[in-house]
Amino acid sequence: MMGQNGWFLTTFFSMNDKSSTINTDNHTSFIQKTRNKLAVLQEMDFERNETKVRNLLKDDRELIQFPIPLFMPTLFIWLFMILFPLVLILDPSNASSVSANVNSVVAYYLPLLCTLFIFFLNQKFLVPLFIFKKRYAIYFVSNSVLVFAALFIREVTLFFIERTPNDGFAYFFKDYCFSSLKGHFGIGTVMTFVILIVLVCVLCVVYHLMVRQIVRAFVLREQKRMGLQYELDFLKNQLSPHFLFNTLNNISALIQIDSKRAESSMNKLSQLLRVMLYQVKDKYITLQEDVDILQKYADLEKLRLDDTFDFAFNVKIENPKTMIEPLLMMPLMENAMKHCVNPNGKSFAHVTISQQGNEVHFHSENSNFPRKSGRKNGGLGLSTFEKRLDLIYSGCYEYSVNIVDDVYISDLTIHLKKE
Repeated sequence: MMGQNGWFLTTFFSMNDKSSTINTDNHTSFIQKTRNKLAVLQEMDFERNETKVRNLLKDDRELIQFPIPLFMPTLFIWLFMILFPLVLILDPSNASSVSANVNSVVAYYLPLLCTLFIFFLNQKFLVPLFIFKKRYAIYFVSNSVLVFAALFIREVTLFFIERTPNDGFAYFFKDYCFSSLKGHFGIGTVMTFVILIVLVCVLCVVYHLMVRQIVRAFVLREQKRMGLQYELDFLKNQLSPHFLFNTLNNISALIQIDSKRAESSMNKLSQLLRVMLYQVKDKYITLQEDVDILQKYADLEKLRLDDTFDFAFNVKIENPKTMIEPLLMMPLMENAMKHCVNPNGKSFAHVTISQQGNEVHFHSENSNFPRKSGRKNGGLGLSTFEKRLDLIYSGCYEYSVNIVDDVYISDLTIHLKKE
C-alpha cells in the first residue's frame, strides 16, 4: 500500500514538474516572439526615420541647414499644448462670464504645469538618482512630496479664487485647506492621492526606461553599422594587394619564358592599377567601369597563356550606369583564370556578365585544374568575396559553385539595393 502511494505521489509530482516546464517554455517562447516582433517594429521605425533624414539632407536650402538645439522642438510642443486651449477656454461669446473663464483657465493650467514640473524633475533627477541606484523608498517619498505640494498649490489657488474679504490665512489653514468643509478632503481624496503617486512613479519610470532602451538600441545599431563598415573597408582594401600579389607572381614567371610578353604585362598592369587607384576607393562605381576592370585583368592574364587557351568574355548590360560595389566580382574572375590551366588537356574559361533591372548575374565555366598548395592561408580572394557578399547583400544574392565533368561552374546573382 505504501509502495502504491509512493508511486502515485512520484507520478503526480513528476506530472506537475513536466506541466511547469511546459508552461515555462511556452512563457519563454511567448516572450521571445514578442521580443522579435518589437525588434522588427523598432528596426522599421529606424529605417523609416533614416529615409526621412536622407531626404532631408538632400535639401540644401539655407533655412533647412539652420542649427537648432535639441530642446527647442520639445519647447514648441509644450507651448502649443499651453496656448492652444486658450482658444477654447476664452470663448468671446462667453465674455460676460469672466469668473467662469478664469476658473476654467486655472482648472486646466494648474494641473498641466504641475504635471510638467513633476515629470521634468523625475526624468532629469529622481529616476536616474534613485531608481537606477535602487533607492525605491526615497523615490516614492520624493514623488509623494511633489504630488502633495501640487495638491497644496491647488488648495491655495482655489482659496484665492473662492475667498471672501473676511477669509484670512488662519481660516485657510484651520478650516479650508484639505478640509471636508469645501469638499476638498475625504477618504476618496486620500485614495486618489495614493493612486496618483503610484501612477506618477510608474509612468515616469516606464517612460525613462523606454527612452533609454530606444537610445541604447539606436547606439548599438550604429555601432554595429560602423563595425560592418570598418570590416567592409578592411576587406575591400585587401583586394588590391591580393590581386597585385597574384599578378606579380605571374609576371615573375613570365620573365623567364618571354621577356617581351613580360614587359607588355607590366604595361598592362600599370594601366590597370592606375584605373583601380582612382575607382576602387569609391563606395560605388558604374557596372560598366567594373566590367572594364575585369576585362583588363583578363587581358593581363591571357598574356601568360598560349594560343590554345579558349577564353570568352560576354557582356550583356541593360543599363551601363547601374551602380555596384567595386571589384565585387574580381575574385570569381581571378579564380576562373587561375585554376583553368590544364597541362594534360584543353584549357578554357568562359565568363558571362549580364544585367537586367536590379539584377546582376555573373556566370563562369572553366576547365578545373586547381593548384595544389600546402599553405593554410590560401584562398584569401574567395574568402574575402563571400564575406563582402554577406555584409553588403545579406539575403539579396544567390551564389553557387559546382563541378560537372571537370568543369568548374560559378554562378552569382545579385539583387541590387535601390538607393
